[in-house]
Amino acid sequence: MVKCAICGMEVESIEAAIQSNWIPGFFEYDEEHGPACPSCTEHLLEVADDGEFELRDEFRGKIVYMEEEVEEEPECEDCAMEDVFLGFILN
Repeated sequence: MVKCAICGMEVESIEAAIQSNWIPGFFEYDEEHGPACPSCTEHLLEVADDGEFELRDEFRGKIVYMEEEVEEEPECEDCAMEDVFLGFILN
C-alpha cells in the first residue's frame, strides 16, 4: 500500500503509483517528504531550480504530513508516574 504524505490517498502498490504518476518525494525547505499523489503534486508542489519537487512557498509550514508519527504513548491520567533519576554515586 502506498499513501500520499499530504492527503492520505492510497493505491494498492508501488507499480500502481508509478502508473498513476505519483512522485516518490518532495522537499519542504531541507526536509524530504513523500510520496505524493498526482492531485497534490499538481496543486501544492512545484519543480525547484535543482529539478527536485518542492512545496510551493504559500504552503510551507502549513501542512501536517500523513507520514509524521503521532505520539506513541498517549498520556494516561490514571497511570501512576514517577520521576526516575539516574546518576553516578561517587564514594
